[in-house]
Order: sequence, then structure tokens, then C-alpha cells
Amino acid sequence: MVKEGKNSDKPGKYVMAMRKDNVTGREVSLLGYGCMRFPTFETDELDNRGRKIKAIDMKKSQEIIDYAIANGINHFDTAWNYHNEKSAVAIGQMLKKYPRESFTLANKMPGWLITGPEKAQELFDEQLRRCDVEYFDYYLCHAISAKEGYDKPYEEFGGYDVLAKEKEKGRIKRLGFSFHGDKELFTYLLNKRPWDFVLLQINYIDWVDQEAEFFYNELVKRGIQCMVMEPLKGGALASLTPDANEILLDYAPDKSVASWAFRYVGSLPNVLTVLSGMTKMEHLKDNLATFTNFQPLTEEERGVLDRAIAEYRRYKQIGCTACKYCMPCKYGVDIPAVFEAYNKCVKESNIPDMEGPRDAKFNKKKRAFLATYYNTVPEGARAERCISCGECQTLCPQKLNVPELIFKMKNMVKELEK
Repeated sequence: MVKEGKNSDKPGKYVMAMRKDNVTGREVSLLGYGCMRFPTFETDELDNRGRKIKAIDMKKSQEIIDYAIANGINHFDTAWNYHNEKSAVAIGQMLKKYPRESFTLANKMPGWLITGPEKAQELFDEQLRRCDVEYFDYYLCHAISAKEGYDKPYEEFGGYDVLAKEKEKGRIKRLGFSFHGDKELFTYLLNKRPWDFVLLQINYIDWVDQEAEFFYNELVKRGIQCMVMEPLKGGALASLTPDANEILLDYAPDKSVASWAFRYVGSLPNVLTVLSGMTKMEHLKDNLATFTNFQPLTEEERGVLDRAIAEYRRYKQIGCTACKYCMPCKYGVDIPAVFEAYNKCVKESNIPDMEGPRDAKFNKKKRAFLATYYNTVPEGARAERCISCGECQTLCPQKLNVPELIFKMKNMVKELEK
């Protein structure tokens, strides 16, 4: 059930839609703040590839967090690896001035670091320390994408039992997992242990492409609420192709393209909160407008969105969400940036037809493609550095064949540069 929150007496322009946790009864803002994409700035410190390290801009981030809270957002989500392990400390500092009971905080166990129960305990204690809190409202086994990736750390090495005991102590209020796997693994996990909630990747493209419909409906059957990540598919749905955008903007000129994606997932009644990594204040304000006096999509609007999706699917983009789980590449390739450059060209209809005639139209698209590629991907981080070692293959939660895609991009650029 969506309802106006109790924050209407607070200073702020917006009244946030709320959903109720079906076990605790706690009201959670339907829009949650994902702490994966804070504003950053370049430092003078260099990484092992000689590139300037980006640090969280605490002043800008604090302004965004304060505005979010003033306008009803009360749920925040971080993880061990976000912002080079700096996200948890940052959000802990930014929330410190607010009463602990005024917000809910989610964190995640980095299962890949667990070597035994002692290590799991150490990691959990460190996360509490970094966030400077005494408990987590929601805690997750992070990014489960393969059976071994769950069984080894959580069953064989005792990670789950450690977390179950922390729940008994009250230092975890609700225990769940975030998921990037297939139907078989999902069913296995749900049957293996009791779970309070699940964090799923849901958006109107992955509803079909990543089988999100099955995962969502399975949780509904079992009475387990879900949280949503990647409602914009890593930003890809913030703006579609020109023709697809036109369909949505013609119908609702005063609504952003991104708002359709948020309303799509927010319309699902079993969703507790929708996470968004809002890097800029303008992103936050647009999302707040969407989740104020929230209205689920009507049947007519669903028809409009279906037409836009059909138009969007005519173009073949790379389904990268820029999560950076494939990074760092030891050969220096900025994999997300390479895919971003390609997708920009798809959206702008600037992909040269490599099989067609090398005419004026081809040359125009060639120039536009190379300009986008050079401007988006830093020199020294481009696809040509890839040696197809394959180490990134198993790391992609979207199950992209990263080496093959990078190899194709490498060859395409090489051919266009002739």
C-alpha cells in the first residue's frame, strides 16, 4: 500500500510515498538512497595505473542527503565495496546528526572475503564501525550470482550462521540477499534458508531480459517483500533513443523519461523501496517529484510505455549498468567507459554500418563514433589494451560476455581508424 508519509510537517517541498515493512510495521520511503554513486572529485593521489583517484565530495553529498531527508527519504543502502570502500564511512558521517530511529540503513556482507566464521564476524563488526551505528535495519548477503558464491562463504565457511546470530542479538533487524543469478539458483536460495527480504534488479527491460518477472512473482507467492536496484538499468533508461523518448514526452511533456522507469517499479505492490544512486541534486528533485503523491501506472500509460519499449528495442545496446564489478582490469581497460561510449552512439544513431558502403553517411557516423569514443574513454584505458585474458567474464552480474564485447569494440575501432 502506498500512502503519504508522516513527514508532511517537516520543512520540504515534497511528501514522500511510503511502504510498510510487512513484519516490523516500519514505514520505509518508497524511494531509497543508494550510496553507490555519491558526487566525487579528482584527487592528486594516483592509483596503480597512474590515474587520479576520485574521492567522495562530502560537502555536495551532505547537501543531497540533507535535502533527501527533509523531503521524506528515510532509507539508505551501502556496501563494503562502494566507492573503493569509502561509502559506508561517508554515509555514516552524513547520517550522524539525525536520530538513529529516524532512518533505516542497509549494508551487505562481502561474501568473497569470507574464509571462515571468524572472518565473517570481523567483516560484520567492521561494517558497524565504519557506519558508526549499533545495528543495521536491513542486512544482505551481497551479489549472489552462482551457487558456489553462496555455498562456500555462507554454508561451508559458516557466514550465514554468523549473520543469523547477529539477528538474534538485534544487530541485524532483517536479513536478506541481493541477487544476480538464474531461476534455479533463486529457488535454491529461497528453499535453503529463511529470508526476510530480497534485493532484485527490476526495470521494464529486465522484467523480461533478466527474468525479473519470475523472481518478483516467486517472492509474492512466498510472502517475501523485495527491494529494487537498478530501476534505470545503470542510467540507460534515463534517456532512451530519440524516437522512444518522443513517444513518452509527447504523452507527458512535463514528466522526465526517467520518471516512467521509477513509476514502473514503484507500481509493483510487493516492492518495499526503490533504490536510486542520485549523484546530482537535479536527479534527486526529479525522483522526489515522481514519488510525491505517487500514482501507479494506468493501463493507458502502460500501453504508451510498451510502445516506447518496442521502439527502444530496435536498437541493440550493451546491457552494462556501470556497477564496475569487472573493475579494475589489470591491463587498464575502463570496461564501463568503453560500453558507455558504444551505447551513446547507439542512442544517437551513430553506429557505422561496417558491412555497408563506405559513403558519406558512413563517414559521418564514423567521425561521430570515434569522437564519442575518444572523448568518453581516457587514453590508456581503451579497448585496444585488452588481451582477452577472460578474467572479467565471471564478474559481470548482467552476464555479459565482456571479453567478446571488448574484442569486438577493439576491432571496430581499429577498422574505423584506418
